[in-house]
Amino acid sequence: MKRIAAATFELLILLAVPAGSVDAAEKFRAASGGFGTAIHAVLWAAYHKNIFQKYGLDAEYIAIQSGTTGMQMLLANEVQVLFSGGPQPINANLQGADVAIIAGGLDFFPYKLITRPEIRSAKDLKSGAIFGITSFGSVTELATRMALEKLGVNPKQVTIVQAGGSLTRYAALQGGSIQGTVMFEPLATMAVKNLGMNSLIDMAESGLTFPTNFFVVRRSYLESNRPKVVNFMRAAIEALYTLKKDRAFGLQLIKRYLRVDDEMAGIGYDYYVARHGDGILTLPDRRGLELVIEQVARENPRAKGQTPESLKLLEPSILGEIKRSGFLEKAKP
Repeated sequence: MKRIAAATFELLILLAVPAGSVDAAEKFRAASGGFGTAIHAVLWAAYHKNIFQKYGLDAEYIAIQSGTTGMQMLLANEVQVLFSGGPQPINANLQGADVAIIAGGLDFFPYKLITRPEIRSAKDLKSGAIFGITSFGSVTELATRMALEKLGVNPKQVTIVQAGGSLTRYAALQGGSIQGTVMFEPLATMAVKNLGMNSLIDMAESGLTFPTNFFVVRRSYLESNRPKVVNFMRAAIEALYTLKKDRAFGLQLIKRYLRVDDEMAGIGYDYYVARHGDGILTLPDRRGLELVIEQVARENPRAKGQTPESLKLLEPSILGEIKRSGFLEKAKP
């Protein structure tokens, strides 16, 4: 598989009070790493409904197109909680970091492999066809490689380029600078319906368990700021229930952040919030983490023989504390 580093524009949206009004060290920053799906609405809702403040957090929210960039910010203590997925925690801990997953989000592949109109099946893929991902080491790279393998295509036959976030890749596909990419809903449906693109495979139907989204913190931060992390998760859970009660509010947020129309926002809400939103109340499935470690080991020999336990990937105590407290029963609509 050819890897070409293309110049990418990392969209960074900071929704916060003006700089300098509160000392930056006092801020609690939560970030979405790769925010192309409606599951991130749990953070959008917590921010816009001031739910973070309800739980004593002077919170800022940051939306970043790449989970890789998000992980770099987490490790630099520029954000305190990252909502992302895929291989980032594994890659980080293999390099000596101390990140831990405290809750889930999506535990399957919500991707479809979308290709240009002239590529109707795997047989139409020519050697060197260009596929866009967010960044190397990202969940989109893994998803692309695994989708191609499911179609019987050796990933080494195609060229992988860093093409940016989901909206950027959508435009690149439309413009023809890439021939394929993996997409979430509702962008996948938009590409097929509005642009005449083809969906070659729906990875959600593959039967694979895969940790697509989860909340990550640094263990060193957790040890010294546990009450803040617990309150962050309480805010995220209340935000989920707020979205479930108020579909119109959820659609408003999805349209704002994903730049889609009413129909597409409805697809995103129904799929991610209504159907799969309760995934944030669990930890990622161990089998999915093992699958990611296996995929990472193909590129990084240090991952061979590693397990979720040896890499200290999971930290169940936050959700455990919240559930034992009876918070879920009180927060449910």
